Amino acid sequence: MKNLLLSCLFMIAISLSACKNEKQSKSVDVPDGKEKITVTELIDGNTYSYIKGKNENGEIWVAIRKQPIEIGKTYFYKDALPMKDFHSKELNRTFPLIYFLNSISSKTANKASISHGSQMKKPTAVKVEVDIKANKDFTNIETIYKKKDQLVNSIIKVKGKVTKFNKNILNINWIHIQDGTEHNGNFDLTITSTQTVSVGEIIEFKGVLITNKDFGAGYKYDVLLEKAEKLNNTKSQ
Repeated sequence: MKNLLLSCLFMIAISLSACKNEKQSKSVDVPDGKEKITVTELIDGNTYSYIKGKNENGEIWVAIRKQPIEIGKTYFYKDALPMKDFHSKELNRTFPLIYFLNSISSKTANKASISHGSQMKKPTAVKVEVDIKANKDFTNIETIYKKKDQLVNSIIKVKGKVTKFNKNILNINWIHIQDGTEHNGNFDLTITSTQTVSVGEIIEFKGVLITNKDFGAGYKYDVLLEKAEKLNNTKSQ
């Protein structure tokens, strides 16, 4: 009887170990810090590729700058920017939830090559579909980057869509906006302010333009709008 009990315990231990090893082997399919999507539908706009696919949580939509995508293929990505009730002007379609991506790959990265210290670096901005119209009193993001040396230490007004908001870091709120313009791949403007906003809002701010601001730990900004004050009531687009 004792030998039978020991045999049963031994078999249970082997089964649990096998299950654990099977779970670990499945996790190797997706690199650390990344998500995967298997494409089931593709809509190409003029600027973006809109991808519907499946992952472990169900069906999702993602969008990325227009590029060749194959239906049925599995891709990997990270740093997705969620946008709720997003209306695509080029498709004339509203997505209840869509994730904007900066890059996507069909190849898995070597886990050993992924640096765990990368979490300390400034996150990469993800470009969203947006087209903000502003009058001549406002400076767009393209002009800010193109003429940053002339505009440094100047008080300027900007208008854009909030793509990210981080509250109370270094005793200040951090706001990222885009307006649809860019210069040499720079399309995102970071704003510091004591005021709060929500992702998706169209906002107007006035502040001092600073260049080459380095906070350490990889947080260095070519341009930064500091001490910004909100000028308009909030609305979304």
